[in-house]
Amino acid sequence: MKEGSKLIQYLKDPHTKKVQHFKERYQELDELSEVAVQIGDAQAYKSLQTEMKEVFFDYLTAVVVDSIYKIAPHVLIIWIISLKWPNITIPIVNWQIGILGAYLATYFLFHIGKWLIKPIKSMLFKSRLINLRTSQATKI
Repeated sequence: MKEGSKLIQYLKDPHTKKVQHFKERYQELDELSEVAVQIGDAQAYKSLQTEMKEVFFDYLTAVVVDSIYKIAPHVLIIWIISLKWPNITIPIVNWQIGILGAYLATYFLFHIGKWLIKPIKSMLFKSRLINLRTSQATKI
């Protein structure tokens, strides 16, 4: 079961560890370069800045590759849907829109809805309109 969840996590975000590693390494080099400036070691500072540039470009490469991995499933879904339905008609206003526009609108509405639900849930819990907590849910 744990192997399956690890596989799903890897497929969901395959370059997380690389991105985090480069980010931590860059912060470490930045701190070391500040120390080099404080002690006045110009050669160490120059060497650290060169290595920081390399790490930064490796970080950017990992972020771009990670972004490509995240967008690829969406492109595949749009392509498969567009094979069957290239246009969608909105019934009330009788507008025809392309599948790309419909998919993007649905995607953004989904994420905006998730973003809006969090404050609404917290307000409901604070006002005690909803009393069901996770501890009570597990007892049922």
